Amino acid sequence: MVADALLRSLRHVWRVLEERGVPAALLGGLALATWKHVRATRDIDLLVGIGQDELEDLLAHLGAAGIRPKRSPAITPLGELTVVQLLYEPEEAFLDLQIDLLLAESEYHQEALRRRIPTQLPELDVPLAVLTCEDLILHKLLAGRPIDRVDAASLLRANRPALDVKYLTDWAHRLGVASELVEIWSDAFPGEPMED
Repeated sequence: MVADALLRSLRHVWRVLEERGVPAALLGGLALATWKHVRATRDIDLLVGIGQDELEDLLAHLGAAGIRPKRSPAITPLGELTVVQLLYEPEEAFLDLQIDLLLAESEYHQEALRRRIPTQLPELDVPLAVLTCEDLILHKLLAGRPIDRVDAASLLRANRPALDVKYLTDWAHRLGVASELVEIWSDAFPGEPMED
């Protein structure tokens, strides 16, 4: 039931963002399936190409579509990141689902959004865009929670032949997560040094 409601919520918010011409990319738990790692999740995470100055207009359109801020003010600063937490109750779901919008304000997040690729999730009839595997790994390293570290190691193992390791290591250094990347690489491939 939650998985179906989550997909219906994703379809709904994605259509609103498309109607407004907002560049977006799926990240977080739902994006993992694109990169051969499936795990349960209870929320929707999207990187969106707007700044705080455009947020009020977008919130008005989301509100008209039944997607409302979780709190007031809607913006939640997380260190250098700006996140907007929203709630949406899909029809006949009888529960609120959380939708987190991460504003692409940094140079890195703007680059990650430019690199997004088209994807199609199973059981969803709307074409989406998702972060590249490298950018999803970097996002997981930046988040730093134990579940994110497990996700990053799983993504490395499942996608190793196709990874742009130079891009990954360059941005890990620039973002200050190079040591975390080395640790995760070691978890994923014990005894194997990281190649460039």
